[in-house]
Amino acid sequence: MRRVALVLVAACGDPAPCDDVAGTCVELAVESATITEIDHLELDVLYGDTHGTTTTQLPGGGTVGLPLATAIVLALDEAGPIPVGVVGAGKLAAVVLGTGAGSTMVAGDEHVTIKLVLAPPRDCVEGGYYCGGDKVAGDSQTLYECNGAGVPRARGRCDLGCIVHTPDDQCQGAGGCVEGGDYCGGNKLDGDPRTLYTCTAGGGTNPRECADGCVVQPAGNDDRCR
Repeated sequence: MRRVALVLVAACGDPAPCDDVAGTCVELAVESATITEIDHLELDVLYGDTHGTTTTQLPGGGTVGLPLATAIVLALDEAGPIPVGVVGAGKLAAVVLGTGAGSTMVAGDEHVTIKLVLAPPRDCVEGGYYCGGDKVAGDSQTLYECNGAGVPRARGRCDLGCIVHTPDDQCQGAGGCVEGGDYCGGNKLDGDPRTLYTCTAGGGTNPRECADGCVVQPAGNDDRCR
């Protein structure tokens, strides 16, 4: 099973946080033009089809100036390469001062770097779904859930593109769903990749959110919740 571990190094001048890591490691270079210090760093990580979040109090329990360096250590089941997307929120006294995002590809036992540039967050509707860059920081081909008190949470990558839509943005589907069949959003029909829909007249109805993710099945089989 894939796992995510967080290793934090306080600031520039310290050894690179991936230097002593034998396995797969993503170094995060966190900086900002408008924010000088934070006391918590909240991260939302999407790698392959695995999603996780973590909030870390900075060393010493106090504030740390930017820039700072941190690392995400990944335990991968495969050699890769796989896409890794990270959205970060810098907090001070429980208030989000800024968010930023970055992505890259990483293979097993490889060390790579992602730069997170924190900027004041834009207004989004709590619980609403947004493509990265549409009122939330993130990858434009990934759908996120607005989390007003923290980092936007990735719903999943949109293989065919993310559509800015009202009331919620959606992953674009390929079309051609079979009437009465069940499909994850973004497969044969538009929707949220963590929700299972029933195909009705070419669109998705009867949405059921999948707490552990939605699994696209081979052609001729209904998709299902994990």
